[in-house]
Parts: sequence; structure tokens; C-alpha cells
Amino acid sequence: MDFIRQLRENTELADLLCDVCDVEILPEFRKPQDENGHISYNLSGKTFAGEKSGSEYILLEDGSVGYWGSEGRCGRIADSLPDFFTFVINCPCWKDCLWEWAYQDREELREFAEEIFEEYEEVNLEDGFDLSGAQQELAGCLGIERGTEIVDLLMKFYHCTTRKPRFIYTYTEDDGSRHSGTGSLFDS
Repeated sequence: MDFIRQLRENTELADLLCDVCDVEILPEFRKPQDENGHISYNLSGKTFAGEKSGSEYILLEDGSVGYWGSEGRCGRIADSLPDFFTFVINCPCWKDCLWEWAYQDREELREFAEEIFEEYEEVNLEDGFDLSGAQQELAGCLGIERGTEIVDLLMKFYHCTTRKPRFIYTYTEDDGSRHSGTGSLFDS
């Protein structure tokens, strides 16, 4: 299934994805952010979605999905588009789970993630938004499994973002000096 095409054709579904996950599908692929020629990447790709913050989701040359964060984080987030949509729909507050220490023990990760997701859901309920219902609607419309064990999805994400080759950006200053990220979303 072509998730990107489906979301481009169904603006209501795309809007719901943006409301739930802060993932805004772009009307067409574009070149990844390069900060006026200052940023280069070790893997080529095409940006297919963004966030309100200016961060981008990039379909990489190997079919995996990279993330370039407007605040300096960069790395691989999923091994495929189906994995990406499954992850962000089931774990819409994944950026709050970027604490590597939590991934060293599955039970600790479960408790940590459940606490974060409960808080996230409560905030949405206070705002009058049925997060769980919206996630279910997105999953159903896109044919994505819902209800997968959250710790399994987070561990899959962890292994993806830490595997090699990592998705790395390099920033070149006006004076020619260069700074590179680590390619792990767990490093800020």
C-alpha cells in the first residue's frame, strides 16, 4: 500500500495524522533541508513529511525513513514506510522516549513508556481530543496494526536508530569547518 499517496489524496486523513502525530504529509517530495547549502547527509533521500517545528521525515535511498530534527537530532527512525507509520501512529509521543538508559531493560522501558503515553493521552483528553479513537481511525484507514505491544515498537525503533550505517548529517560552517552528528536520535 502506498501510504504517502493515500494520505495525499485524503486530506481529512492527512489532517488527522498531523493532529495525532505532528506528521504533515507534503504535497510532493522535496530535497531535504540543507540550511542554504550548509547541511549534507551521508545517505540520499527525499523529504515526504514535516513537523510544525520544521523537522523533516526523509525517505532514504535504502527504503528506510530518516528524521532530521530542527534542533539538531538526526537519525534513522524506521526500516520502511509501513514501519514508520505503524510506529508514529502507535507511539505519537516517541520524542519523549529518547532516553537510552530506558532501553537497557524491557520492563523498565515498558513502565517508562506507559507513564509517558498515559500523560500524553490525559493532556489530549483535557483538550477534548480522543487520542485513542483517532489512532484507531488512522490505523484502520491505513491498514496498520493497532495495539501492538508498545515496548516491542520502541525496541524496534531503538535497533533501527542505532544500526549501521547510521543516517548522519554534516554541517559545514562558512569558514569550511565541519561538524557531524552521530546519527543516533538518542544523542542531542
